[in-house]
Amino acid sequence: MKRVVAVFLVLVVGLSVGLFIKLRENRAAALRPSGGSGVIEGVQVEVTARLASRIVAVHVREGERVKQGQPLVELDCREGKALLAAAQARLAASQSQAAAARATVEAALGQARAAAANIRATGAQSQALQANREASSRQQKRIERLQGEGGATASDLDLVSTQVKQLGEQMAALGAQQNAARGQAAAAKAQAEAARKQAEAALAAVTAAQADVERARTAVDECRLVAPIAGVVQTRAREPGEVTLPGTRLLVVVSFDEVTTTFYLANRELAAAAPGKPVTVLADAYPGARFQGTIAFVAPEAEFTSRNVQTREDRDRLVYAVEVRLANPEGKLRPGMPVEVSIDGTGGAR
Repeated sequence: MKRVVAVFLVLVVGLSVGLFIKLRENRAAALRPSGGSGVIEGVQVEVTARLASRIVAVHVREGERVKQGQPLVELDCREGKALLAAAQARLAASQSQAAAARATVEAALGQARAAAANIRATGAQSQALQANREASSRQQKRIERLQGEGGATASDLDLVSTQVKQLGEQMAALGAQQNAARGQAAAAKAQAEAARKQAEAALAAVTAAQADVERARTAVDECRLVAPIAGVVQTRAREPGEVTLPGTRLLVVVSFDEVTTTFYLANRELAAAAPGKPVTVLADAYPGARFQGTIAFVAPEAEFTSRNVQTREDRDRLVYAVEVRLANPEGKLRPGMPVEVSIDGTGGAR
């Protein structure tokens, strides 16, 4: 009987101790700030080739810090430079053709203007001759009347008749000259129109040649790859002598100036998280150091969601991803480093 009582007392004490420990853990969990564990991630950018070419040189090694715009990789660009030179030559030729076409247009327009001026001049001369011929015709009629009355001689009549005839012949010649000038003007206009179309075609050829030059120059520029961001070379995937294809990854550059980490927050603590809220980050590598950051993003949808969420326990198992950003000017926080995140101003109220 005493043994039974002793066993019973031991069980009671054990259960009491276990219950006490559980209550203390729950109390500590309730007082602990909202947060979770995460891993530091940097801003990672891949340096890839856009050309099919051979690597001539790789100027950096893994772990080396680089500045934005610093040359990283040189590709064989002999073919690209040859294509650029050919495109530039075609551009120069098309520009010369365009200049010649413009000169032809100007010359044709000049001829058209000259023909128009000639038409105006012959028209004025024709009007003057017409006035003289009408005056001479009137004089001829007066002399014919005077001759009948004995007041004029036959020589006077012959003189004025010859003058009227000559004026008529001159008017006919001017008329023919004016018609020829009109023909010249029409031909000059047609020539100017044809030259204008040639100039438009030459200008289009110049535009196409300029596009070819820009395309070739872009290809040449792609032979020299530079750092897209300031950071550290994390991966050197290719070596000099290897052949690249478009999209081939050559290097990976990681920036540490600003880092991120993602932790998962339980459904019951979700109200504590919101974009812009400050957080404190602790890293095992720096005991006692506290890093400050802010929440950048809270996932709108839960993860690890069970098919049917019916009980409180099921709801508590729902978690939401929370992304945090931290300034890292000294570069202490490195990708892959485990950290603990606490949302400031939480704890003891849940």
